[in-house]
Amino acid sequence: MMPVKVIAIVGAGYCGTLTAVHILRQNPVNRVRVVLVEQYSRPGRGLAYRTWDDNFLLNVPAGNMSALADDPDHFVRFCQNIDPAFNAASFISRRLYGDYLELTLREEVTRHRETVIETIHDEAVAVHHSGNDAYQIDLRNGASICAHQIVLALGHFPPLPPAPVTEFYKTPAYINNPWDSSALERILGNAPVALLGMGLTALDVLFRLTSSSDTRKIYLISRRGLCPQPHRFHPKAPVAVGFPHYLENLPPTAKAYCRALRLEIERNAVRGGDWRDIMNALRPHSPEIWRRFSVKERRKFLSHLVAYWDIHRHRLAPSAHLRLSGMLKSGQAEMIAGYVRNYKTHAGQVSVEISERHTGRIRCVDVGHVVNCTGPNFNLACITSPLIVQLRSEGYLRQDANRLGIEVNEHYQLIDCRGDAAKNLFYVGPMLKARFWEAIAVPELRIHIQALAKILK
Repeated sequence: MMPVKVIAIVGAGYCGTLTAVHILRQNPVNRVRVVLVEQYSRPGRGLAYRTWDDNFLLNVPAGNMSALADDPDHFVRFCQNIDPAFNAASFISRRLYGDYLELTLREEVTRHRETVIETIHDEAVAVHHSGNDAYQIDLRNGASICAHQIVLALGHFPPLPPAPVTEFYKTPAYINNPWDSSALERILGNAPVALLGMGLTALDVLFRLTSSSDTRKIYLISRRGLCPQPHRFHPKAPVAVGFPHYLENLPPTAKAYCRALRLEIERNAVRGGDWRDIMNALRPHSPEIWRRFSVKERRKFLSHLVAYWDIHRHRLAPSAHLRLSGMLKSGQAEMIAGYVRNYKTHAGQVSVEISERHTGRIRCVDVGHVVNCTGPNFNLACITSPLIVQLRSEGYLRQDANRLGIEVNEHYQLIDCRGDAAKNLFYVGPMLKARFWEAIAVPELRIHIQALAKILK
């Protein structure tokens, strides 16, 4: 029998791979054909899990990294088959997590041999209606794919060059994409390097650059000078609770909610508790809080509070934080709070002119390269991917008001330029934060993916 439905998934990183897994788990045999469209050769190896260096760890303990929401120990069992010393509190290497995603897909393919699943190693450059609510995907090599349903499982896009826009950004000394391993490998010699940003991306680049040179000086520059906080050793597993009582009956403003959160953390500290427990308990309810905020209140949160939220919400593995602390203490790494005013190049060196945040003093640091680690670009108008450009220009998708991502409805269908839901065209990935806020980490994405797979049945 021929399959009655073709589901094409554009992107085979974490989201695309796991979407395929859940489609296989939830569909009857011989009812569906799954096509994965991915430029890279191995599914499951998105930006985070493409490294082969075991020094790069997950930022979430193993007990909360199962790919299957209905089987919370799935990843822990995988780890213990490798080393029985691993447990739910362990911080595992990203390489092993990529292995885990590959194996999870392989096992489902083996269990569902009657279902056709095909991987096409190419880039999708356009998606068009082809009649009867079906679609055609055009590939870079000139071929095309017809599908009844399409899931755009697009990951992160490189950051925008930060202000001020300057000719310096066109020089080889500037690297705009911090996830471009080949560009980072071209940073030769022992000249200092400036990283724009202090978040998790910047720390990844810091560790990568210092793995090959324990004397290279690294400057981390950000406006506020805030660094991610560490997880505890032996972190507690999150406990499912109802909507926090201390957030009930509040005015729907960012200020009111953040003040209530801060007071609850203080009360918990008096009882001997840890602020991380309060943040963890709040996490499942963040989408509901985000829904209550108006566009104006969301903008206030993004302008004034998100930097403080991020360093407490997106934390470092304890060993990574200890490594960072040692580098700061030795002077190999230095954090500078301020904003970049200018760049001047001379004789292969770059002088970065910084206005320090707390003093206003102008400071110059001389480096060989500058790497943009300011975080992913979610502004659709500034993304140059051919597929996004085509979908945007032809009105298939719409940017949210705060430029956080792609607008979707409750069924993950794209909202087009007219405000209508695009039938059979779906999105899952980090740009769901436009609707849900919490949508960039495994514990949330796996729930969205499972829900989407049920809709695709």
